[in-house]
Amino acid sequence: MFDHQQNPPMEPVDETDTTLAFIDLADVKLPAGAAPLEQRHLRFRRVDVGPGGIVPYHSHENRPAILFVFQGEIVEYNSKHEEPRVHRAPSIIVEFNEIWHWWKNESDGDVIIYAADLAETEKCAEGEC
Repeated sequence: MFDHQQNPPMEPVDETDTTLAFIDLADVKLPAGAAPLEQRHLRFRRVDVGPGGIVPYHSHENRPAILFVFQGEIVEYNSKHEEPRVHRAPSIIVEFNEIWHWWKNESDGDVIIYAADLAETEKCAEGEC
């Protein structure tokens, strides 16, 4: 049987660790009545947006998120910016508090976005927490 504790490496070798984005949870201002951070889960999703596809208008007031545009190019229409913003792979977007926005794939190719967010658990979303 393999013993994973027998002489494990304790120092990194040929490893680079770079923080690309973060959200200070102390800066997150959840709306009144929202589930507190302790009643949420960290969710990681893949979002595929085909040519002409739209991610509809939504807010991150109740769902802090970090997105990674992994493939393609997508246009964001954001309440905090007068002009649309173009996000090209690879790029990172941080979303929390009073951000309202929607996205459109105006390109001929597919867009792949990976998103991590602090979502309410299903139980809390149904009002049971």
